[in-house]
Amino acid sequence: MKTSRWLQVAALAIASFLTVGGFSPSNAGTFDNTEVNANNFIAVAAPFGDNQYQLLIIERLSGQRDCWRERGNNPVIVEPLLLNFDFTGICSRNTDSNGYSIRMEEQDLGLDYLLRIVKRDGELVLVGTNRVNRNAPEIEIGSTQGMGTGFQKIFLNPEWRLTRRTYQGKALGHIYLTSGATPPVSSGVRATPPPLPPLFKPPAASGQPSDDPSRELIFTKPGDELTAPGDGNPATSPQVLPPPPSNRTVPVFER
Repeated sequence: MKTSRWLQVAALAIASFLTVGGFSPSNAGTFDNTEVNANNFIAVAAPFGDNQYQLLIIERLSGQRDCWRERGNNPVIVEPLLLNFDFTGICSRNTDSNGYSIRMEEQDLGLDYLLRIVKRDGELVLVGTNRVNRNAPEIEIGSTQGMGTGFQKIFLNPEWRLTRRTYQGKALGHIYLTSGATPPVSSGVRATPPPLPPLFKPPAASGQPSDDPSRELIFTKPGDELTAPGDGNPATSPQVLPPPPSNRTVPVFER
């Protein structure tokens, strides 16, 4: 029983790794994407907190019941019907970066761009903001084409569409906001720190001058005298060590 339980936990961990957005850059390239039926999806600006909005993507999985209802224009107000019943197997919803991310020019930008909804020029605009480079321009993906209250439909710009993440041919729950355009800043760009100085500098090659002068010690023969620096011997002249004493005696210890 313990072994079976452990295998179930391991399987869930692997599945979670494949579906969440927080994967390492080295694994980002292993994900692909596939087209979806756009009629089964809707992107919504969902209200939360103090007059703020976040992206909600609703998918209709079967035709048993409607998952949402639309009314009005500019903006289109959305009624999320899936909140009124157990939508397991009928509808699905993606509410954060674990469930959706940006994909541009076949690059998964989930680690580099944060999806936000901002108020701008009398409408709600869905934008991607670079997490790393604050000076990078925003990526505008869609808008509500008007300002209302409650849940509002987001119309994607013409160059954008929804696709589904795949891994080794298997469809996953993660949804991409996809464009073939080139991202304004390459994904994964990080500031490169300057190289550290070498711990050991190899000596200059034979025949080439060394950049760093080294102090030279000259040992003289016994009998030579120590020459002190003076007018004729500047302090920069090589230093000469005094000769060792010529008469050394060995002490004799008597009993």
